Amino acid sequence: MSSSLNRTGAAPNEILNNSPLLFPLMVFLLDEGSVFNGPLDKIWKLNSSEGKHNHPSLRNFTSEMDGERVILSYEGQSLKGAWEKHKVRLTFFPPVGTVTESLEGPRAGSKSFQFYTPEGSKTAITVVGDFVSPGMSDSEIKAEMLNFLENVFQEDQTNLAKV
Repeated sequence: MSSSLNRTGAAPNEILNNSPLLFPLMVFLLDEGSVFNGPLDKIWKLNSSEGKHNHPSLRNFTSEMDGERVILSYEGQSLKGAWEKHKVRLTFFPPVGTVTESLEGPRAGSKSFQFYTPEGSKTAITVVGDFVSPGMSDSEIKAEMLNFLENVFQEDQTNLAKV
């Protein structure tokens, strides 16, 4: 994971969060450097099976369609050990990437983009987003999100081998 700075030398959330009327206080996160062991077309085959492939770190997992978007409901375990209910909306923009919007749960209002970069027989993935979770510090939100992203990445690496 690496944090990004803009041309002024300030982190993006510093600039955005100085405009409270325009943007709510959120934590900016840039997670890059992960690479899937599969070409881009295989990544999209996996994405098209969302809700049907295995994510052991999530329980009570359900999916439904909302037009062309997918709504996922699940429980995920926080770093403190509590199981939390989540509901997210996924919007796919093949072959570029996916938008995830948190609709319900401890990070409701959070938004992220994950985009893919083809690298021959592999595909790099980058996630950028703004995350919120009332009652958590910025460092706690970042730790939670990085843990979640790493878990689902590893699970999808395993799922890719079955596609």
